[in-house]
Amino acid sequence: MQGTSRFTKLMAVILTLAGLLAGLMTVTATQAKSKKAQYRFEAKEIYVMDAKSGQLLYQKNSNQKRPIASLSKLMTLYLTKRAIDQHQLSWNQKVPVSKPLIKMSKSYELGSFKIKKSKQYTVKQLYQAALIASSNSAAIALGQLVAHGNNTKFIKMMNQQAKQWQLDAHFVSSSGLDNTDLTKYQLQVPGTGKKAQNMVSAKAISTVAAHVLSEFPTITKWSSKPSMKVDKQVLVNSNRLLPGDVYYKKNEHVDGLKTGFTNSAGLCLTASFWHHGRHLIATIIDSNTIFSSMEKLIRSIEKNYTTETVKLHDQTVSIGKHQVTALPQDSRAVIWRTKAAKPTLHQSYAGEARKLPVKKGSTIGKALVKVGNSTAEVPMLAAKTLQAPKKKSTDKKTGHESFLAKVGHFLGGIISSLVRVIGDLFRHL
Repeated sequence: MQGTSRFTKLMAVILTLAGLLAGLMTVTATQAKSKKAQYRFEAKEIYVMDAKSGQLLYQKNSNQKRPIASLSKLMTLYLTKRAIDQHQLSWNQKVPVSKPLIKMSKSYELGSFKIKKSKQYTVKQLYQAALIASSNSAAIALGQLVAHGNNTKFIKMMNQQAKQWQLDAHFVSSSGLDNTDLTKYQLQVPGTGKKAQNMVSAKAISTVAAHVLSEFPTITKWSSKPSMKVDKQVLVNSNRLLPGDVYYKKNEHVDGLKTGFTNSAGLCLTASFWHHGRHLIATIIDSNTIFSSMEKLIRSIEKNYTTETVKLHDQTVSIGKHQVTALPQDSRAVIWRTKAAKPTLHQSYAGEARKLPVKKGSTIGKALVKVGNSTAEVPMLAAKTLQAPKKKSTDKKTGHESFLAKVGHFLGGIISSLVRVIGDLFRHL
């Protein structure tokens, strides 16, 4: 009996130890799996938004300003396209390129598209080089062209545009290079530090990308190409999510948009893709696994998010003492929500126009549909043209009457002088 008791106790100890070992192995495996998953989705900043409505779907530290490397070129590309639309530039216009930029283009470290001589390439060719091959020289040359040859003036334009859009961003470079590189080519903006660089949040650069897509929706015909030939040079796209590459997935519908890397920024990517018939923008900044993380992020959005529509209504907007009917640009707002929950939608309207005149079809407000902590926006457009009230012409009349009075006084003075002269003549007769 005593031997049986000892054996039973021994078996109990063995089973207990086996259980602890199995539990420890399970925990270790789970931790390893968790670390592996976290590594695949590792990034310091993330932002995912609807390109049209601006609605936020997912974010991580997205309001923190930090270096974004060549993602900065998105602002340069936007301002260049705007200048083309305003007929300040043309796609076929030859671009002057300075000797320092030609030298930079041939640098092993900073060059990706060799520029042989000034005015050899068109705006279109340098635009493609900056977008697809992330050419620093091409981007800087385009910025200088927009600003009439003045690099500092173009950087000022970048910051002014960011301020107008109320973005958390500060630019010192049109390419994304920092001053440690720019000073070698006489491209440092006066008043900036030796190591100054663009500091932009993930939310801000995603918003810039949304404006690029709005201004130039067909840009994706270029940004979606793995490579493109320009003047006997092959532009190689470093975006590994495109057709023919290891991270490409046909059902994820990725069509660009911009990659970036510097030592201080790390690997960066702003990608545009389609889901539920909507164009989405996702930005990942400073990741060691940029493409696998982005691919996993896109799959997560597709798996967990769906859309529903909300009917919008006409509104009456007060502009000064006048009432203007505002029509929603789209009759329904498309709202993103998680599949797991159906949150309450809060609908409101906000006016933007403050004074007349207002042209028919111009934006005078916006419809806001709030879902949790994110908001979708739809522009509200003026139903008709409303002119500014004519100014009273009292000032002109007063000026006119004043002029006539002066003429009258002048003639009166002459007549009175003649009367005095005639009077004097008669007195002397």
